[in-house]
Parts: sequence; C-alpha cells; structure tokens
Amino acid sequence: MSAKAPRHVLLVEDEPGTLTTVALLLEMSGYRVSQAANGQRALAQLAREIPDIVLTDYMMPHLNGLDLIEAMRANPSLNKVPVILTSAALPVNIEPSKVADGFLTKPYRIETVIQLIESLIR
Repeated sequence: MSAKAPRHVLLVEDEPGTLTTVALLLEMSGYRVSQAANGQRALAQLAREIPDIVLTDYMMPHLNGLDLIEAMRANPSLNKVPVILTSAALPVNIEPSKVADGFLTKPYRIETVIQLIESLIR
C-alpha cells in the first residue's frame, strides 16, 4: 500500500519572515509547500503546477492577492482551486467571502490555517 501524497499548498506572501515561517509550519504539519513572493510569481508557479489550495496575502507588490484571485478565476484550469486570502487590514469595500473561499486576519494561528485548509480541500 502506497502512502498518500501530501496536500500541496501554494503560499503567496511578500514578507520574507512570514513566508519562511508559515511554509515551515505547514511542512511540519505534513503539507508540500510551494512559495511565491508576489502575485506575478504565483501565476508563474500556477502555470507550472496546480496546487490543492492557494494561501495568499492581500497587500503585495506586482500583483496583489485580489488580482491574483481574479486571474485564477478567469482561467478555466485554475478557477476551481480554493483560495484563502489573508490580510492585516482589508479595505472596507472588499467583502472577503465574495472574493475568496476563506479569509484569515493576520496575525493568525497555524492551527486555524490548517483547519481552514482541511475544510476547503476535503
């Protein structure tokens, strides 16, 4: 009997310390993690390999989290990939539940991230 392949998370975050820490915690929890420092790099990653879920920050240079989600939703091969949006502060005119499958306010606990990931990729 072969072992089940780990779930693949694409983590998109422009803050290097957060990117490294969250990636390490997800890997220690049994996930395979790809990393991108902004939305443009995330789209390049997504062109190479489609993950089980994307965890993206909102405020990033070169392509923010909302623009990344919009690009994913416009692409038939990516529009069903669940996306969790994270932010310390969203503009008041943005309703997270209308743009992403899940939302987490920074700072967040890794246990909360894992619970949300599991609920979205079952």
